Amino acid sequence: MAARLQIPPGTVRLDDTLGAAFLGHTVTTLLYGITTLQAFIYYRRNQKDGIKLKLSVFVLWILDSVHAGLITGAIYWYCITSFTNLLAIQQPIWPIPTMIIISNLSNSIVRCIFGYRLWKLSDHSPILPSIIAVLSVLIFVDAVYFAIQLYSIPSYTGISKFSWSLYVGLSVESAVDLTVALAQCLLLRRFETGIQRTDSVIRVLIAYSINTGLLTSLCAIGALVSYAAAPTKFIYFAFYFVLSKLYVNSLLATLNARGSLLGGARRGARPRSRVQSKIAFRTPTLSTDPSGSSAVEAGTNIEFTTVISGGEISTDEIVESVKDKRIETFP
Repeated sequence: MAARLQIPPGTVRLDDTLGAAFLGHTVTTLLYGITTLQAFIYYRRNQKDGIKLKLSVFVLWILDSVHAGLITGAIYWYCITSFTNLLAIQQPIWPIPTMIIISNLSNSIVRCIFGYRLWKLSDHSPILPSIIAVLSVLIFVDAVYFAIQLYSIPSYTGISKFSWSLYVGLSVESAVDLTVALAQCLLLRRFETGIQRTDSVIRVLIAYSINTGLLTSLCAIGALVSYAAAPTKFIYFAFYFVLSKLYVNSLLATLNARGSLLGGARRGARPRSRVQSKIAFRTPTLSTDPSGSSAVEAGTNIEFTTVISGGEISTDEIVESVKDKRIETFP
């Protein structure tokens, strides 16, 4: 058996190659645990959701599991199987490009769900969802191209030959995420009514939209900038490993927050009033016993009281519709 080609320790820096990839893997596994927990909570609390949304969440969890498994397998190969073989660090192995395809497939599904939300918020206008769909297809095709090229090169330094694909994909991805977040904020602001509790729910939804869009955009920008600054290091791996997990967790957090948002708004309502009316009928009775011992004296009033209770009336109902437009808090 031919001996593996080895190079002396110290020639390759491990801190910014395997070290960066390992940190990215650590964060990825933590986020995968949160994804699993959120998926479990979703199926327990949101049983009334449509079958399409439930199926989408299940598919996303499966893809997220495969994503985590591929990264774990790659890190195991680099750190354990190829231990002391420092040249192997620069060698792309099949789990990495496969992970890129799985990651972008999962991200595309999440963007489609957010695009569907924009379609509903914009009175079924097809403009924004169409733009998001076209750009999502572009991102996915670019990712597949990048992955295919990565399968065929012997070293990560070969990425420089098609690095334009990485720049295009991450740039468009960041722009799309910011567009989705901005569009949701602008559309949600249209439903502000001046009622404190309704507007507070809308402001929370706007905050969710901003946070989810900014997180994924900043992560994509981090991967882009780190590759541009250090293309021979694996710092961009750390950002890219985490990116898909942020997409899935942002969607699940939004879905699971629906009940608490509406519940909190209802708990904040003022005490409900109950309308009660008492109507007393007085009827005189006549004595039939001459002795008057057991009779009720004439003119004695017997009071019959009837209580008429009105239904519970909320003094400040949550406004779900403004000018015949229903406020949607979920896809």
